[in-house]
Amino acid sequence: MSDRKRKELPGGGPIEWLPAVQTTTPILKSPQDRGNATLLSLLFGVLLPAAVILVELSTRMCAEAFFDPLPTMAHVALVAMVPIANLLAIAHLDSSPRPMPKWLPVLSGLAIAVSAFYALIFLPLLPLAVVAVLFYGLGVLPMGPLASFAVALRLRTRLSQRHGANWTARPVWVGAVTGLALLLMLDIPAAATRLGTQWAVSPDQGQRARGLALLRSIGDQQQLLRLCYDSAGRPSGLLSFLVTYGGGSLLDPMERNLAWSTNEMREIFYRTYGVPFNALPPPHQNGQWARFNDFAFDADHGGTEVGGRIKGLDLVSSRIDGSISGDDATAYLEWIFEFRNTSPLDREARVGLALPPGAVVSRATLWVNAEEREAAYGGRGEVRKAYEQVAVRQRQDPLLVTTKGADRVLAQAFPVGRGGGTIKFKIGITAPLDLLSNDRAALTLPAIVDRNFSFPGDAKHAIWLEGKRAMSVTGGAFRSEQVDADRFRLQGSLTDQDLAKRRPQVIVDRDPAVTRLIAKASGGRSIVQEFAARPNAPPAALMIVLDGSQRMGPHARDIAKALDTIPEGSRAGLIIAGDQLTRLPVTAWSPDHSAAVKTAIAGASFAGGQDNTEAIAEAVKDLEREPGAVLLWLHGPQPLQFRATSALLEQVTSRISTFPNLHLYAVEPGPNELLPDAPWAWGAKLVPARGDVSADLAGHLAALYSVGETVSVARRLDATVQDSATGSDHIARLWARDEILSLMSAHGEASRGDAVRIATDQRLVTPVSGAVVLETQKQFADNGLTPVTKGSVPTVPEPHEWAMILIASFALMRMAWRQRQMSGGMA
Repeated sequence: MSDRKRKELPGGGPIEWLPAVQTTTPILKSPQDRGNATLLSLLFGVLLPAAVILVELSTRMCAEAFFDPLPTMAHVALVAMVPIANLLAIAHLDSSPRPMPKWLPVLSGLAIAVSAFYALIFLPLLPLAVVAVLFYGLGVLPMGPLASFAVALRLRTRLSQRHGANWTARPVWVGAVTGLALLLMLDIPAAATRLGTQWAVSPDQGQRARGLALLRSIGDQQQLLRLCYDSAGRPSGLLSFLVTYGGGSLLDPMERNLAWSTNEMREIFYRTYGVPFNALPPPHQNGQWARFNDFAFDADHGGTEVGGRIKGLDLVSSRIDGSISGDDATAYLEWIFEFRNTSPLDREARVGLALPPGAVVSRATLWVNAEEREAAYGGRGEVRKAYEQVAVRQRQDPLLVTTKGADRVLAQAFPVGRGGGTIKFKIGITAPLDLLSNDRAALTLPAIVDRNFSFPGDAKHAIWLEGKRAMSVTGGAFRSEQVDADRFRLQGSLTDQDLAKRRPQVIVDRDPAVTRLIAKASGGRSIVQEFAARPNAPPAALMIVLDGSQRMGPHARDIAKALDTIPEGSRAGLIIAGDQLTRLPVTAWSPDHSAAVKTAIAGASFAGGQDNTEAIAEAVKDLEREPGAVLLWLHGPQPLQFRATSALLEQVTSRISTFPNLHLYAVEPGPNELLPDAPWAWGAKLVPARGDVSADLAGHLAALYSVGETVSVARRLDATVQDSATGSDHIARLWARDEILSLMSAHGEASRGDAVRIATDQRLVTPVSGAVVLETQKQFADNGLTPVTKGSVPTVPEPHEWAMILIASFALMRMAWRQRQMSGGMA
């Protein structure tokens, strides 16, 4: 007996019954109806979801504007099973009756679960989608998950009608549970990120530690990075949705906070990964639909932080021109920046610079309407107020330059006009040379250590230096040449990485017979600069503070090796800033003490980004009764002051009377926001990093403990000295910089007025003063500022200026010779 039965309708058309062994209702479908249903199923259940996947992968439209529905390739594979399952179900139903594969209802159940979840998370976008349908049909895309879910349900019903509900119900449920389980598994990193951030902002220290541990182990870096720009990002997974919006008893015992400030997220990002958030490109920066970055509000505009990278803002030109005088032991550099903005909003360019050790900014100019405008100099608060008034409120052209810690400055300029606009400004730097011996001196080139812009792939810094004596460079491909008898030149170009990570040093010859020079400061005062060999005084005690952050881990062995340079019998100690402080007190350096220090370094965990505040505070307290002590802080990037401990260091340093000499060594370029804005930190000595941690530290420690005499430079105000050669005006500027630090260190706020007066008279950017360029004279007048004249600021002679100087000198000599000849003839 056949297992199927056929019956004729009164009109003659056949209909099919399901197998005789099943008691189901017959499906009455004409071929035309079946064809239409198949076509609609293919369109909305296969083609539309496949198109949604392809469009999102190629444009990252949703990821950039709302949330990332396909953060990993595993998500892509799982979502792609929806149109595949629907296609296989359609093919089976459209074919002649045959046994159903056992895996087909399982696959159908998986498609139902996955499409249902994505339909749910896209549900808030459907009203926008309806409107967006009018624009190129893009609004259809958010409807894809809902359409594919409806088709998957319909196909499951048709499978049940053909093969019986008992044959499909259990496999469909198995598939649905499997789909939900896979969604949960794939969402574990995102959920861990949500939960970890909730714990990490807790005031409870133990809870914070658990949150950071969770983020470091299985957190999603891209999601956390996005929260640094947009703290209210929506969850895009089932588990993260439950973690975020679940009840108080679900996974999280603390009170739930659904939105945090971006500053909190930036701190958590650093604590998790050990690098500033803006060291990485913004999320989905290179997508074709980068609306998130194009129209994002710049929360750091006009502020004191560099902040996040701005999409479309690029450095298009960078050049450093300079003159070096080995005899004067001074150098003057002019760094010219030009930026372009291709985004649809006006943007502010912000750049943090590391200056040569002991240097000071002595000039700032901005090009306004193709004309170079000089800055006005004033108290730090005055110039910042003027900048905020013009840049933030009036949205016009200003440039602001202020200090940002020891030997660092922040330059910010606005606006870089939208749609391809540019801005150009110049920073002039007066720098002392480091005396290597009586006849050689060195200049460490400045570098970018923090920025909110990007570099084009081929961007380089063009460098052109001139002087009267032979020069060479320790790193980089430079061309050295002698132009004439007393004019030498160095020319080359460096990538930003080469400039920032290797900090090339320019070595210049000098005349050892030059031992004293006189320069004139404002008001006609005489500044005497003397070169002399003085006995080196090793530190009475050395406390090494080691940053326990992740970025320091690869350098731990080199750091331990460099400590072999410390002479036996010297007094030294170690504090490692980790999740728990590791302390070895200051004691005599011996083989046992050295071994204990190296064991502590080798055993450090070096995880995430550690808060060094407590370690530095403890070191300062330990060295209070050690006159002439040195605190050597070895660290990675320090992009922020921590909320929980920011007041600790200020409290400690406001209560003690004697401070150690602070030496800073950063293993890689980056911001340093941790030290307070206080005189004891302004005068810190920066040890330039040249790419070899062991050699850098060993050389610094060897110089610190060297026995014998070293050549040094001293500058003082002295009106009685008249019998010395005249030196560069930069000598007076360097004296003024040191005098300001000395005044503030000795007398604090009581001397701020005198310190500001010295800075403005000498036109310097110091911890108490700044420089600002405004667009109009009225803006200067409204803010009580006066821009300087071009003749009163330092300049780098252009090549034609050198020629003019030579020609003028020759003409003067010829006139003097002719005058003498005429005088002789008359006699």
